[in-house]
Amino acid sequence: METDLINIFQSFAFPVALDVVLIFVIRYIAKCFLEESRKREDEAVKTRDQFIAYLQQNHIDLTAALMENATAMKENAQALNKFSMVLENMENKLNNIKN
Repeated sequence: METDLINIFQSFAFPVALDVVLIFVIRYIAKCFLEESRKREDEAVKTRDQFIAYLQQNHIDLTAALMENATAMKENAQALNKFSMVLENMENKLNNIKN
């Protein structure tokens, strides 16, 4: 690369050679920026995909926990209804004993 630049300066006038060298430098910098941009984009896509997978798994876990809690609440309500009936029966029997 250095010999190419030296040949450019020897072949052309200074302003033209300087323009050609600046074009090469700008091209090199742009190429580096594009590579870095692609790397960051790939990392962002990878991170996004991991986050989406994490959210999907948490959604499944939360749904399972909600279903389990709903079942437990239903069982608790049934048990409270049975207990309420037992208390009513006890109250009726106590009232019958008093009378």
